[in-house]
Amino acid sequence: MSKLITEYTDMKDVKHQVEHTTVAEDNQKNREQLLDELVNALDKKDKRISV
Repeated sequence: MSKLITEYTDMKDVKHQVEHTTVAEDNQKNREQLLDELVNALDKKDKRISV
């Protein structure tokens, strides 16, 4: 597996920590939950994701 980034810098020069997670593709429930969380995160006005 390739080495994934642990932080990135946005257009305003602010650094953000990155967390990578894996989801089993064979489980439809996991896939639906991941898509729901992604849509909710992208739909937020302030774009801040709580962990």
